[in-house]
Amino acid sequence: MSQPPPYGPPPSRPSLSQFTHSGITKTGKGPGRRTVWITGLVILLVLAGGGAYALWGRPGGGTSQEAAGSGAAPGSLVWKRTPSTEPSKNSRNAWGTWFTQTTVVKAEPDTVTSYDIKTGEKKWSLILPGTQCAASRDVDADRVLIALRYTDACDAMTVIDIRQGKTLWTQPIVLLKADDPEMDNFRPDKWPADMEVSVSQGHGLISWATGAHIVRLSDGQLIGDTGKQDACTDVGTAGGAQLLTQRFCGKRATLRSQNLKSLAKANWQWDGPEDQTISDILSTKPVVLLMSDAAGKNFGKPTQLIVLGDTDGKERARIPLQHDHEVGYCTSSMSRCAEYLVAGDVVYVAGKGSTTAYDLSTGRERWTFKADENRLALPVSADDREVGIYVAATPEREGKLIRVTTRTGKEIRTTDNSPDLRTTEYQLAHSKSAVPYLAEGRLLVVNEGLLESQDNDEIVAIGARPGRG
Repeated sequence: MSQPPPYGPPPSRPSLSQFTHSGITKTGKGPGRRTVWITGLVILLVLAGGGAYALWGRPGGGTSQEAAGSGAAPGSLVWKRTPSTEPSKNSRNAWGTWFTQTTVVKAEPDTVTSYDIKTGEKKWSLILPGTQCAASRDVDADRVLIALRYTDACDAMTVIDIRQGKTLWTQPIVLLKADDPEMDNFRPDKWPADMEVSVSQGHGLISWATGAHIVRLSDGQLIGDTGKQDACTDVGTAGGAQLLTQRFCGKRATLRSQNLKSLAKANWQWDGPEDQTISDILSTKPVVLLMSDAAGKNFGKPTQLIVLGDTDGKERARIPLQHDHEVGYCTSSMSRCAEYLVAGDVVYVAGKGSTTAYDLSTGRERWTFKADENRLALPVSADDREVGIYVAATPEREGKLIRVTTRTGKEIRTTDNSPDLRTTEYQLAHSKSAVPYLAEGRLLVVNEGLLESQDNDEIVAIGARPGRG
């Protein structure tokens, strides 16, 4: 991995205000296809070609325990981090959390930083050539894809190698004139649907209200293009085992398994129930969809999980969500939908004071573990023996990590977190933007929402007992 320089401040990033659209529009080879360019992006491409800028965190960004090793006491604070740079009105997104074997990599509005999971030591940090609009949930051969904003539009993209800490390439998503009405689909304050990006099998997919692109992750080469489509109010994409795209333009949601060579030819297509939309694609193998009402008084309310075959898109099971599971904690911008954990042939669903395991092949409940009443119990890890459940702190009660058996949901042991962490945990959980992870003997509670200030906790690492026993 690349290391930050031994001394001196990082070089300053060129001001985004220097760059404006050139006003040049070219016509591509396919119908409806647009190729594009942005004045000033050439400069940033040259800079990115030489690697990323190293960036030091501000003084006081860590904790006095950041040198703690693997022997940290379970439930105690090991290390934590705050943002490297001050968030601003148009630069607050903290979406994107990825892992290598020994590091956690966190995206901020305009930086990406790698930390040692056990100690919190900074391994590398780089400045993004713009501010982020969306980030891929998954990692493909150590590569992640991030959509970027230059001026008032999210019309560029970059690929980062999270193991080496290098920017591999940066280029436009589309090239349009600044006054082209189509540009509103790339302006966050005007777009009818959020932009989303995903990665799978050496490819990246970018979707927006009126179109989508597939690009090659190695060099950014455009592979597939939908051309201009009718605007939809809800579009999305998911990666990992395969690339999926979803669109909701009226009464029904449509889900497609994308052919990596052509967006026009899907491997399969599934049409959803009337007046329901896909709130989140929880897994792409098996395909597990979180469905919500798209109309009426319960608009946006989660209703059920639908399981599809990953090779043919045929419906396998439906899992109605009970009242206690309608907690509304999940957004598609998060790196993982914290209320739900898909592991093998089971989905674990968080509820108020409980976690329930459902069989994905039958849709039937396997077991329900009762935790503290009225406290959200988030499934955080699962293997063939144990399931880890994180119960978030309240102003009066500490958070805790509970281990239960995978087969029956019977409690194995509980670790109460330190009372000193109560306020820190509660502030993250109360914002409904915290995603918990278990890795390398650490319970990591990560901010996956919008940063309000440089004092916000971004990652809190808590000691955790190893599983299995």
